[in-house]
Amino acid sequence: MAQKTIKQIKPNNAVIEKGAAFMLDGLLSFDWKKDENFKETPKRVAKAMVELCAGIYDAGPAIKTFPTHYKGMVIVKHIKSIGLCPHHLMPIEYDISFAYIPNGRALGLSKIPRIIKHVSASPVLQEDLTELITGAFENLLIPLGTAVVVTGKHGCMKFRGVKEQDSVVTSRVTGSFENLTTREEFYKILEKI
Repeated sequence: MAQKTIKQIKPNNAVIEKGAAFMLDGLLSFDWKKDENFKETPKRVAKAMVELCAGIYDAGPAIKTFPTHYKGMVIVKHIKSIGLCPHHLMPIEYDISFAYIPNGRALGLSKIPRIIKHVSASPVLQEDLTELITGAFENLLIPLGTAVVVTGKHGCMKFRGVKEQDSVVTSRVTGSFENLTTREEFYKILEKI
């Protein structure tokens, strides 16, 4: 995926600002540079876009794992994060629930949302984000299995085109969660809590 190959780049705010200025030139029929409300808009747009794409530019959270004998599910529900639609560069609000079954190593619980927020802070398809999340944890922990449910509210669907408010749901299971009984247990726990 493209995200892996562009990790070391730095944002070019000057270019982003020029792009935002060109967009304003194309959208507005007045000289926006003389309007105090728009004067700093290119800088604000650049800052916002870099923040929304932080997963591309920063290295992510420092990760340390700990030994464990636990063989049950570790589940973190309703992790809120923001990404960008790569087609329209509009925000996507994510609600993500993730689980893994340790294979001798566990993560500090706060690292799960941190990793997910980092991975999702980029312009990526929700379908690919779902794969990236499981892949990130598979690489870090080599767990017995992972499961993720990603629910996205897409700005490109809510505010333009179809103007639909519904959510898009994607999911992925690996390892032990491919077993029907384990997968059903995971989904039942998600419903109850």
